[in-house]
Amino acid sequence: MSQYRAKTRSRGCPFLSKGRLQRLRLTGITSLLLALSFIHSGCFGAEDTSHYYGRVIVPRVQSFRWSDGGLPQTFDPAFAAAAPDTDAVRALFEGLTDYDPVTLKPVPAVAIRWESSPDNRLWTFYLREDARWSNGERVTAQDFVRSWERTITIGALAPHTELLNNIEGATGYRLAPKTNTELQSHAEAAPTAHRFGLEAVGDNVLRVRLQQADANFPALVAHPVFRPVKFPDSDPAKRVEPTGLISNGAFQLTGAEANRVLLERAKTYWDGASVALQRVEFVNSSSAEDALAAYRAGEIDAVTNAPFEPLALKLLTPYKDFRRLTFGALTYYSFNTSRAPFDDVRVREALAISIDRDRLSRNDLGGATEPAGKFLPEEMSGEKAVVGKGDLLDHDVNKARELLADAGYPDGERFPLVRLLVNRNEQQRVVAQAIAAMWHSALNIQTEIVVKAWDDYEVAIESGEYDVVRRGIVMQTTDELTNLRLLFQLDAQATIAVSEPREAGKGRETKTREAAVAKEKVAGFSVESESQALKELKAIPIYFSSSYALVKPYVSGFESNVLDAPSLKRTRINSAWAERKP
Repeated sequence: MSQYRAKTRSRGCPFLSKGRLQRLRLTGITSLLLALSFIHSGCFGAEDTSHYYGRVIVPRVQSFRWSDGGLPQTFDPAFAAAAPDTDAVRALFEGLTDYDPVTLKPVPAVAIRWESSPDNRLWTFYLREDARWSNGERVTAQDFVRSWERTITIGALAPHTELLNNIEGATGYRLAPKTNTELQSHAEAAPTAHRFGLEAVGDNVLRVRLQQADANFPALVAHPVFRPVKFPDSDPAKRVEPTGLISNGAFQLTGAEANRVLLERAKTYWDGASVALQRVEFVNSSSAEDALAAYRAGEIDAVTNAPFEPLALKLLTPYKDFRRLTFGALTYYSFNTSRAPFDDVRVREALAISIDRDRLSRNDLGGATEPAGKFLPEEMSGEKAVVGKGDLLDHDVNKARELLADAGYPDGERFPLVRLLVNRNEQQRVVAQAIAAMWHSALNIQTEIVVKAWDDYEVAIESGEYDVVRRGIVMQTTDELTNLRLLFQLDAQATIAVSEPREAGKGRETKTREAAVAKEKVAGFSVESESQALKELKAIPIYFSSSYALVKPYVSGFESNVLDAPSLKRTRINSAWAERKP
C-alpha cells in the first residue's frame, strides 16, 4: 500500500494533502492564471498559438526533453517502483515482450515468438539471435533465468516481486535475508531453474512453468520487473549503479547528473534503425509550477506525472496539447467478510449499488477521477462483451432496498453500525463522508468513519478492526488475471491475519514465519474472471484515477495509455510540423 501512495502522488492524481493544495493555491494559481491570459492575448508573437499551451518552437534535431515528475532514482529493473524510474527502465532495458503503446497488446521484443501448452501453464519463448547487451555480448535465455531468480531472492525489497508469484516455486522465496552475506548464501541454496519454474534450453529458448493458468502471460512479462539485468555475482542484492551500466534496450545511459539524466540511442540495439530519437533528456522540475513554466517557454517537450491542482486542470483542458486519460489505479472498499452481516452477498450488493459513483466523481471529487462500475478499466478487462459499463453495479436505490430487505433488514432496521476505516487523507475523508451519506439516504444505515494515520491504519486492517475499509491498487499490467489476483489476495491475506491472531510476546522471527505461512495459504487463491469478482462482491470498486500530460504538437509516437507507459522507442520529433491554418 505504501507503493500505492507513492504512485498516486507521482501520477498527478488528486491524492494531495490539504497543505499541498493550499501551497499550490497560494503560490501557483496566480502565476498560472497570468500566464494563461498572456497566451490568449498573443504576447509571444508569431511562434505562439492560442490552440497550444505556451510557445511551440519546433526542434531541428531528434532530441526529446521530458519532465516526468522528477529524475529517475534507480535504473535497476528489480527496484523500479514507479515513474520516472520505470520509464527509464523501459527505455534502457528490453524484456521478452513489450507493449504496443496504443493497443497495449504484447508485441515481440527479445522474444520473436512464443507458444503455450493447451492448459496455458507452460510457456515457451523463442529469443532472437541478434539481441545484444550494450557491451556487445549476446542476450540469452540464461540472462532471464538469472535476473528473475535474483528478483525473487531479493524478495520484498524489490517492489514488484509479487508479479512473479505465479511462477512455480516462486512463493517460497518471497522473504529476503537481511544482509548481503545471507542473501548470497540464500541464493546458493535456491532451487534449480527447473524447480523454480524457469528453464533455459540453450541460448534461444526460455520455458516458464506457471502455478495457475494464464492465457495472457506474454502481456505480464512486458512489465519492467521481468527485464534482464547484468549484476555482480558477488552481491546480487545490491542495486545496479548508473556508472558503467550495461543495458540491452533501445537507449543507453550516458549521464546521471543532479538536474538531468541523459540517454542516447544504443548502437548495439537490434532494432536501432526504427528508433528515431538520438537523445532523451529527463529534466528535473522541482514543482508542477516549474514544469508548466518550462513547458510554456518551449524549454521542454512533454510534462507528465506533475501534481496539477484541480483549477489548473480546468484551465489547461481547452488546449490541444493537454491530455487526460483513465489511469489503472483503483480506489475500492473491501468488506470484512468474517463479520455478519457482511458475509451476506445481498448486503454487499445493496451497499455497492446504492453508491452514486458518477455524482461522487463529478461533485465531491471535482471531476478529477473516473467512476468505476467494475474492477478493471476497459483496456484491462478480458470480458468486455460480458461485463460492460452499467452491469451489476449501476446505481439502483430501489434494487438496493429490496436486497437489504431480503437479507432481513427492511429500511435498515436492526442493521449494525458500519465501521468504515480510511487512512488519514483529505480526499479519502471527503469520499467516505459522501458514501456514508448515500448509504444513510438510500438504506437508512448509519456509518462511523474511522480515520487513522497510515501505520495505525495498517495495524487496524491486520487485526480486523473494521467492517469496510478503503483500499487502493495501482495495476502494473494489462493481464486481467494478475490484476484480479493481486487485488483479492491482498484482502485474503488480511482475512488470514484476522482469523489467526498472533499471541502476545512472540518474537520477530516467529512472526516472519507466520507471515510466510499465511502467504502460502493464499497462494492458491484464485479469481478466474472479473464477472466472478462482480458476482461475489467481496469489494466495491469506487473510482479510477486520471493521468495528465502536456505534449508538444510536433512530438509523435509518445502515446498516453491506461498504464501511463509511453514508448520512447516509438517517439520522434516532426521537424516539419506546422499548424494548419483555418
